Amino acid sequence: MPTAAAVRGALKKAARERTSTSWSRLEHQLGSALPSLNNSERVQVLVQVDRSTADDEPLLSFLLAAGDPHFAYQHYRHVLTALGLDAPDDDEDLRDVVEADAAQVFTDWRSR
Repeated sequence: MPTAAAVRGALKKAARERTSTSWSRLEHQLGSALPSLNNSERVQVLVQVDRSTADDEPLLSFLLAAGDPHFAYQHYRHVLTALGLDAPDDDEDLRDVVEADAAQVFTDWRSR
């Protein structure tokens, strides 16, 4: 899926720059490579982005969840569930997981 590849590339770039991102930033950054997507389609793109992430690595999509809390609370649980991962029910717990894993993404991608 070309859209997932473009989003994965943008998330890798954000990881190397040690920054979170949001859908609006991705749309601006990727232009026509990122078509207009509804939230369900965004979830599917993020599932595709992280299907190839190794089991011992944090998901790249945590950077988007960290930078776009509304999306995280409303829809990110679906990404985690689709990838076979547990998602906290409580928004505060989810925020803590997202922030911790986003920090781990920064550490893992610092030298890549």
